[in-house]
Formats: sequence, C-alpha cells, structure tokens
Amino acid sequence: MAEGLVLATAFAESEPESVARALEELPSEQAALFLAELDPSQASPVLDEMSAGSAARRLALLEPKQAAAFLEAVGSRGCVTILRVCAPEPRRAILAELPPRLVQHFRRSLAYTLDTVGAWLEYDVPTMPAHRTVAEALHVLRQRAKHEDCAVFVLRSAQAYGGTVTLGALVHAAPDTPLSRLTDRSLRPLSDAADVDDIKDLDEWDHWAMLPVTAPDGNLLGGLSRAGLRRALNSVLPQPGNSQPESLLAHLFTAYLHTGSDLLRLLIGRGLSTTTTGSRDER
Repeated sequence: MAEGLVLATAFAESEPESVARALEELPSEQAALFLAELDPSQASPVLDEMSAGSAARRLALLEPKQAAAFLEAVGSRGCVTILRVCAPEPRRAILAELPPRLVQHFRRSLAYTLDTVGAWLEYDVPTMPAHRTVAEALHVLRQRAKHEDCAVFVLRSAQAYGGTVTLGALVHAAPDTPLSRLTDRSLRPLSDAADVDDIKDLDEWDHWAMLPVTAPDGNLLGGLSRAGLRRALNSVLPQPGNSQPESLLAHLFTAYLHTGSDLLRLLIGRGLSTTTTGSRDER
C-alpha cells in the first residue's frame, strides 16, 4: 500500500468526521476508491458522519459485498438511512448481501415517512427481561462493545417496554441484583408515529443519549439517539444557508475541516485516481 494511503487510513481512524467532510467534497469515484481500501471498522465511523446521500452515492460504486459489510458495521439505523436514499439498482445488489435482520429493518422502515420517529429508529439496542441480573446485563454490554450503549431497555413481558437501566446504575449495583429493582420507569417512550419536529425539544434529550421507541401496542421497537434525531431534522427541516463564522472558535473549526479536506486530497488524490478534474457531485 502506498505511503500516502497508509497515512490517509490512519487519518480516517483518528478523525472520521474530518475525513467524512473531505470525502463529501471529493468526486464520488475518488472517494469510493479510498473507501475501498478501508476495512469495515475503519469505514463505518466515516460513513456514519457523512450525509446519507453522499454515503449512498459512494457505496454504490463499491462491490456490493464490501458495501454490505460497511453498512453492517455502521449498524441498523445508519444502514437503513443510507439504503433509503440509495439508487434502486445498487440497493438491490447490496440488500442481497446483507444479513436478513438488517433487510427486515429496512423493509419495516419503509412503512414510515421521513418526518416520523419510526424512519430513524436504531433497531439494534440492548434489551433484557426484568428478572435478569446486573451481571448478565453487563455481560451483554461487554459482548456488544458499542460505545453508544449507555443503558439497557427492560422488557416486562415479550417485547413490552418496562423501563430503562442506565450503565451508571449497573456498575454501582451488586452483580446479583435483578434489573427490576433498578429500572427507571419515569422515562416515557416515544411513539414510532411521532413527528420528529414535535419531539426535538424534549427535556429528556438533556439527560439521555437515546430514548426508547414503542409501537401503539406498547412493544419496544428500538431507540432514537441524539445523532439519529439530528440526522432526521437535517433531512426534514430546511437548513439555513452558509453564513460567516460568528466567533473565533467557529472560524478555527471551519479552517480545521478545510485543512482535513486538503490533507486527504493530498494523501490519496494521486495514488488512487488520475482523475482530478470535473465538477463536484451533488451533496
């Protein structure tokens, strides 16, 4: 592997948001060539920071099996969001390579319009029956090894939502404590049919990284994270035009993103593609 590509992949691991912005500025073909050199663990944080449309256009240029591996690593919410805006032909090819559970999540998401909570669900959330113990819950969280897992959703019977136990409560409790004794029942779940604009200002977002989402029958469907809400609002609500930075901090942040874009161009531009001309694709 060329030295420049080694540096670029290291940059992707350490600064996925900056790399995402840079790849959105590069032509889709160049960006796809760079993504093709990453493994799923490297690519997934970058794709998760990209807009769904940008990610979909670049994944469509990869081999379907590799694109599916990337989407599986991104997780159910990101996978579903990207597939929704992917062109029909590459989407069919990628779906054929995805695990059935993710395909099912995608099919279910099509029942919701983009302005509703259900369209932005994270289906793969940690759940456990109320009679299970703290030790069992911590074991599940360690096996999942997902940084966004900061709570466990407790089920009363079958799939009925019964409350939430935070990671903080788990680590401070005795291992044999049943989850029913730690469950916070004050956190009300969101309805899958709720309008994202109606729930964006809930006080709960100040204290919880993810809120539970239930069907009309009270069964837990999954969760809506702060990141998922942000993407939903960016997709549904009109965004203000670019404006001048209002502070030195904003100015430095903007400059940093531009530097990241220039650095990535420098590192991978020559090594991966000789095509350096042409207009940028639509973002």
